Amino acid sequence: MASFLQRIRNGLKAFNSQQTNEQYNRFIYNVLGNNRITNSQYNEDFIDKGYKYNPTIYSLIQLISKSAITVPFKIYQKLDESAVKEYKGLLSNGLNEESVFKSKLMRKHIFEEVEHSALGKLLERPNPAQSFSVFLQELISFGKLTGNRFVYGIAPENGENKGVYSQLYNLPAHLIEIKSDGIFKPVSKYTMMYNESKYELSSEEVLHIADFNPDYQGDGTHLYGQSPIEAGMRVLTTANEAVETNLKFLHNQSARGMLTPDDDQLTPTQAQQLKDALRRNYQGSKSANDIMITGKKFSWTNFGLSTSDLQLLESYNATIKDLCNLYGVPVQLLNNTESTTYDNYRIARKVLFTNAIIPELNKIRDEFNRWLVPMYGENLYFDFDYSAIPELMPEQQQLIDNLSKSYWLTTNEKREASGYGVDEDNPIMNEYLVPNQFVPISDLDLGISDDVTFPVQEAEEEDDVMTEDEMEDMQEQEEKQMTARLETSLRNKVEEHNEKVGDDKTKRTTVRTLYQVYRRGVGAYRTNPASVRPNVRNEDQWAMGRVNSYLYALRNGRFRSGKHDTDLLPEGHPMSSKDDKALADEVYDTRVEAQERAEAIGCSTTHTHETEDGMVYMPCANMEELEDALSKDKEEEEEEEYKQESYDDYPKSVRENAKKAQEINESFNNPCATLVGKNRANDLIAGRGLSLDIVKKTFAYLSRAYEYVTGDYIDEKDKPICGDISYSLWGGDNKVSRVEDDPMYKWCKRIIDKAEEDATT
Repeated sequence: MASFLQRIRNGLKAFNSQQTNEQYNRFIYNVLGNNRITNSQYNEDFIDKGYKYNPTIYSLIQLISKSAITVPFKIYQKLDESAVKEYKGLLSNGLNEESVFKSKLMRKHIFEEVEHSALGKLLERPNPAQSFSVFLQELISFGKLTGNRFVYGIAPENGENKGVYSQLYNLPAHLIEIKSDGIFKPVSKYTMMYNESKYELSSEEVLHIADFNPDYQGDGTHLYGQSPIEAGMRVLTTANEAVETNLKFLHNQSARGMLTPDDDQLTPTQAQQLKDALRRNYQGSKSANDIMITGKKFSWTNFGLSTSDLQLLESYNATIKDLCNLYGVPVQLLNNTESTTYDNYRIARKVLFTNAIIPELNKIRDEFNRWLVPMYGENLYFDFDYSAIPELMPEQQQLIDNLSKSYWLTTNEKREASGYGVDEDNPIMNEYLVPNQFVPISDLDLGISDDVTFPVQEAEEEDDVMTEDEMEDMQEQEEKQMTARLETSLRNKVEEHNEKVGDDKTKRTTVRTLYQVYRRGVGAYRTNPASVRPNVRNEDQWAMGRVNSYLYALRNGRFRSGKHDTDLLPEGHPMSSKDDKALADEVYDTRVEAQERAEAIGCSTTHTHETEDGMVYMPCANMEELEDALSKDKEEEEEEEYKQESYDDYPKSVRENAKKAQEINESFNNPCATLVGKNRANDLIAGRGLSLDIVKKTFAYLSRAYEYVTGDYIDEKDKPICGDISYSLWGGDNKVSRVEDDPMYKWCKRIIDKAEEDATT
């Protein structure tokens, strides 16, 4: 406190001893806060002497702002937050045709375009008087002139959209002053002076986009951005003086020169006669190439510009280059157009976008995403589409040649990149084509015979074979973990497929069903490598091929080759193998038995069916009612099962073992363990409770898997040891000398023993 008061005393002492206002303002800003921070830059001079007075500055600002508004903006829904940073980095450093094309492909996976949104409508018409192009041109122009851009947002004061901006206005940067509450709140308000009136705006209502200003003087002036013109003021002054000198000569010129006779003097009358004769005979366009003959010898004295004036005019062209450098604009776009060819003009236009326009748009994009976009949704993203810039598009023929070699792109992606549009009617156009053969990836199962089985989820040596209920539980768990990219891809396939098959219930499908097909494909890739062709690069590629094969069978009633996932086909589909055992178990020989069963599942009566073996009885009034009753009964059973006791008091080391094994496995791209083992690790790391059945399975697994444990996770060749990784994913400690000493093993045994003891009492 004493130190604080002493600083105040020193400041007041300095002020009272007639120190400068600048020093006093600096002191107030640092300690108490200054109500007004003056911009040290002469913004009005930048506008008057630059934009309004200098044709080069005017041309540069117009060129940058008018070119910038040709870049369209888009509103996206973010699908993959982690990939957005990579996407932004791609567009920020060394932008070229390749990076623009890559960014276009990335957008398809990390963003989903929002065509109609409140944010999009606002930006299309920021205010009643301006479209977005006019608004953006004004915003950029103020920034390039003053180094500052101020956007004012107006929001309703009440209603459901309270606090959400409905109008945006550019504020004149040269009329804005910052009001400060000191170093702890440098910007508290903004003040605009206009028509001798003062308007105060809160800092939350104004977006200030400032260029870098290194002038940290302690008085707050660094809060204003530095204008490019400030750095080039000397150059600008030189250019203006050169123009001014030329104008003065043209406006105020006297006689161009003087003729004097060499022998004797001329009388005033003779001089006037000579002047009239010269005007009459040798002035005008008709006498431009005539020859003048005089009877006397005369000397000529020129009254033109001085040497310094001529040098000033010659330096004018040099200043144009300097001003272009200030704004990152190639001089070819403003000067020396006689020697400009098409090729170097196109290159110059490309440099204009990469050096001047795109950095400006990136700055506006990032600030809008920080200040404006979150009002309309946390997951929205505002961006400019640089792929629409002609100068950044590769040459068409070169592009087509490169795309033809890009087998990692689908045909539709290639068509879109080439500007030919997407073929939505042909699903094969969305397939990857295998090099050399160029066949759809959905045909990769052509060599699979009917004898090859596709496991629902084949268990590795570490796991017991899962029951159908366990598989469904696992699939539900995995379904929640679907990546946004996969979900979007499957959803698009479902929508496209269902639109083609219409209302035919025997052919329609769901995202959940396709996800089951996908996961089975992943399982087949991992556990049945003999069924996988060598040219398939990864499990995702194989699984998506399986999905496409399933959709083909669903539409056409046949597989291209080997059958798979027929149990997932809808009832009524000619190839469906849905298990009808549940209904078959509801057939009784007597009405009494059927009635008993009906009452047990909530039905009041029975119905009959005529078969080859005679009359049979079934519960409920009809098959529809029976199916509904069985479904409700199953749900009740599942709910009861869900309510069974779970255990989450396993040792702390168990979580650490699972987490360590998971990290090591992920570092090698997850080559070890099945999905069951990986999900078990997720449960343990999250501290979720385990049912008694799961505890028993864990105990059984640890008992038999310990013999494969080596005590290490990575071998001498720097390859993962899957036995140890899988063992630890289940919570096991691979360092123990025997399985009986494993903390997880001992915990499971204690739970099982206690449960058996309770069951006998």
